[in-house]
Amino acid sequence: MYVTADAVRAVLARDPNNPIGTAAELGDADITSAITSAESEVDAALAVRYTTPFADPVPQLVQDLTRDIAAYLADLLYRQGKDYETTNDPVLLRYQRAKDLLDKLASGKRDLPSGPPVVEGAATMRAHNRYTGDLFGLDDFGLGVRSGHVRRPYW
Repeated sequence: MYVTADAVRAVLARDPNNPIGTAAELGDADITSAITSAESEVDAALAVRYTTPFADPVPQLVQDLTRDIAAYLADLLYRQGKDYETTNDPVLLRYQRAKDLLDKLASGKRDLPSGPPVVEGAATMRAHNRYTGDLFGLDDFGLGVRSGHVRRPYW
């Protein structure tokens, strides 16, 4: 296998410590089935230019594409036909990016980079809040609190 079920779960869960409400809740059999399907899709697309299936070490980009397609397929199973609420859903965006890269690799517009794959988990994409200060203060909401003290009523 090009990727593990844990790698797929890591991109499915908005919070890796709380997979509730995401396809990361699916069992290993369902995730593994999605990975197998994704590997077949990647191999079929890239067989026109590369020898597939890829031998170890599998190129990092192939691992990433397989993971993102597997995540999409697992998410489809989890959603049971329910539409995405927005076209900016991370699972959908990852899938569209993966398909675009696969097409470019297959057509020769891009090449697989050489080099060892990244250690699993070291290069996962996650949203990070870079803001370290207080975004709002208590007195910004008119709640009768200022600088940690309760205001006295004026009546």
